[in-house]
Amino acid sequence: MLDATPAPDLDLLLAPGDQAEFVALCAWTTRLGRIERSWLYVVLHQGHGPWTHAYRVVPDRRPGHLAVFLERAEAGDRRAALADWLRERAAAADGRR
Repeated sequence: MLDATPAPDLDLLLAPGDQAEFVALCAWTTRLGRIERSWLYVVLHQGHGPWTHAYRVVPDRRPGHLAVFLERAEAGDRRAALADWLRERAAAADGRR
């Protein structure tokens, strides 16, 4: 895991009543072998019933822009389970370097 840096602004992902939780900042190795500095979040969305999404947010090539990847989604409040899943994936991604 990496040291703390300023967190990205998640306003575009969140609707009123949604809850975002920071999970980790890591060096994520993609399937193509590229290493991306990534912020990991779980978000409980309430809009159409509760859904939990696991997101990975990375700085885009364009300065000041972010890319957001939906890594997994599950019905209900699954924040703890998806946070654990993200941590496991981050540890595995760190190990592929």
